[in-house]
Amino acid sequence: MRIGAILKTMSALAGLVALLSSGGARAGGPPAPEDLVKPGLVAETALIAAGTTLWVDLHLEVKPGWHIYWQNPGDSGLPTAIDWKLPPGFSAGRILWPVPEHFVQNGIGNFGYAGTVDLLVPISAPKELAVGRTAVLDAEASWLACADICIPGSAKLALKLAVAAQPAAPDPAVAPQFAAARGRLPAPAPFETRFALDAHGFRILVPSSAVGELRNPTGMFFPIKESLIDAAADPRVERRGDGLAIVLPRASDGTAAPATLDGVLALRGEDGGERAFEVSANPVPGVPPEGGIVWWQALLLAFLGGVVLNAMPCVFPILSLKLLSVAQHAHGHRSERAYHGLAYTAGVLASFAALGIALLALRAGGRAAGWGFQLQSPVFVAVLAYLLFAMGL
Repeated sequence: MRIGAILKTMSALAGLVALLSSGGARAGGPPAPEDLVKPGLVAETALIAAGTTLWVDLHLEVKPGWHIYWQNPGDSGLPTAIDWKLPPGFSAGRILWPVPEHFVQNGIGNFGYAGTVDLLVPISAPKELAVGRTAVLDAEASWLACADICIPGSAKLALKLAVAAQPAAPDPAVAPQFAAARGRLPAPAPFETRFALDAHGFRILVPSSAVGELRNPTGMFFPIKESLIDAAADPRVERRGDGLAIVLPRASDGTAAPATLDGVLALRGEDGGERAFEVSANPVPGVPPEGGIVWWQALLLAFLGGVVLNAMPCVFPILSLKLLSVAQHAHGHRSERAYHGLAYTAGVLASFAALGIALLALRAGGRAAGWGFQLQSPVFVAVLAYLLFAMGL
């Protein structure tokens, strides 16, 4: 589990513990979880056929004054989740998240939903199904509802659908609900978005085609990846010709700069018009990420660091730092873990091969060369001892 996810879980648990400990002092105790969020599971069609995709809506009605969370909850909180138990051959796709809202309370920023929320999920049926039988789709929805306090909730829901020989038309009774839910989804961006990153934050460059007819628009960007921006800070919008630049302060414990900045861009005009897009922004060409160094400078510094380490009598403390870095990628994508492991292995092998070749070349030239001879010099050992003593002060 990532450190950010652990901290969010601990935050939620701390809020729950505080709530339970103060329950006796509150008149009537805390509200019951079932009173804060009313869940329902709705299918778009009354029947299901083999080899088709059924759209299902997790409909959540949140009590006024409370909110639940988006896939990236922000500074704290837990995203709403659905645990499916489906018949053999069925599979559930990812949740389609509507455009979230930005909440700030007591200096903590969150991304989530208030009021009514609809989370659409596609359910794929197998290619072979017995006509006339009933398919039972079980789901356990879980969420964290927050106001001044946070209370976790969950509910077990189920749908029973008869298997038909042919695909069924959408149920007219729920058609408006699904149409409204799809209307709140961000549209795939038909334009290119860029971002720049420095030590202070992200600058997202929005083209004029995204603004459209909106007058004096304001904007917000909701990143999918956690721990990138300061969720409690308000974005700053700057005019760039016909387009915009949305400036978002960076999180104090922010992770490394992403290769692409994925998320939801929400724009709102002064007349109330809104536009929302699902974007994947690339870095501005020619600008080093994080205002840092280019690749050859990083390679040179790594080489100099390796030279210094080889002069030390023990490198085990440094190896522990590398192991910590490897552990932080344990729950990342498999290809990312493989890339880091192969790069580390190749670096070790290449370094020792180059060192061995250099020593063999020196010996072939008639020189008595080796490694570790410096530790046989009293002067070198004395200087090293003073250096370690100074570092320990």
